[in-house]
Amino acid sequence: MDRSTHVVFATGFSTAMLWGLNAPPGALFIVIPVAITASLIPDIDLHKAHRSLLHNIPVAVSLTLLVYAAALTSLPQVLAELVALGFLLGYTSHILLDMFTVRGVALLYPLSRRFYRLARLRSNDPLANKLLQALSAALAAYSAAAMMGLVPAKPTP
Repeated sequence: MDRSTHVVFATGFSTAMLWGLNAPPGALFIVIPVAITASLIPDIDLHKAHRSLLHNIPVAVSLTLLVYAAALTSLPQVLAELVALGFLLGYTSHILLDMFTVRGVALLYPLSRRFYRLARLRSNDPLANKLLQALSAALAAYSAAAMMGLVPAKPTP
């Protein structure tokens, strides 16, 4: 998918996860910027071993632990945890979104070179990108509103 789709998807995914974790609305101000940044990192491998070298679980976990350790050196633990959570959510959102493409991702690389996918969308398809952006933006808006108590969090019977 394109960069803007990764950014909007990371925002929607992270906001929904924070809502599901019953995080306070203020957590959005730390988690979302970190998630957006982290969602762009896997494509650093764009020209060498793309969708294997950085698009996998071992790298996501390793980098999250490094980010957490670095954040602990200058932030209180609760903020360092939010930074690490934002990084993990953003990074994994990128991997998850790329699993919807024709090629998929080498989820367990270097343990396995098998590519996994959930759908067969073309990453450069403008319609697919715009649709995913719209759905992600709607998810982010609803989740944020629910976190702030502006919409019902659960349907009433």
